[in-house]
Amino acid sequence: MVSEMEVKEYSLREKKHAKTKIVIMNAFMERLKHNRFDGISIKEVCKDIEVAEGTFFNYFPEKIDVIGYYLYLATLKIIWEAQEDAPAGKYLPLINSVFSHLSDEFNNNNAAYQIISVLLVQSQRPRKMAISDLEKRLAFPNCEGIEKIPSVILDEWLKEQVILGLNNGELPPKTNVEDVVVSLMTIIIGTLLVVRFNNSNSRDYHYMRQLKALWRELGANGNDKRVRG
Repeated sequence: MVSEMEVKEYSLREKKHAKTKIVIMNAFMERLKHNRFDGISIKEVCKDIEVAEGTFFNYFPEKIDVIGYYLYLATLKIIWEAQEDAPAGKYLPLINSVFSHLSDEFNNNNAAYQIISVLLVQSQRPRKMAISDLEKRLAFPNCEGIEKIPSVILDEWLKEQVILGLNNGELPPKTNVEDVVVSLMTIIIGTLLVVRFNNSNSRDYHYMRQLKALWRELGANGNDKRVRG
């Protein structure tokens, strides 16, 4: 993720701080692809990237904070990619596009399932995190303008898009926004679990199929089509 790009408006100290945070997260997430969350050693993560353990905890006071940071950054990237695909001013197709890119992001099943497991055990939402523009640009140097996307966790973003879609006439006036968000999050998590048990890699197909059924059930205004082939 980290590029050697020049960001002249930031000091060397600011750039070093942001790069180190991203490098730590990447090293941790790389281990999560093949290991259980509880089995990941901070000492080994720090050894991988040659930083002191104290440095890790300066950035992430608790191990689960790495997961939260990853989720915020991953959501930024997914939203940016979806906005590149979806038609401007249409919010349900934008949600469809996010689901398609979400499937791509979770192409490593172990990491996705470990994240779900950890959040369930913690029984709490990821801690609120402010992601600086510099961190966004360094994490995703090829995503021009990504710093303009607000830092938000996925269910909050989905709620905002459902409200915008409702106001835009894409959903019937009496649509219950909270119910729609619960349905969307259920599709995200439930599909990941079911395809794992069925040894299937067809997450994107099932995401789109279930979204189509949800929009049809809600009486959405012509938003049951895929926006990304």
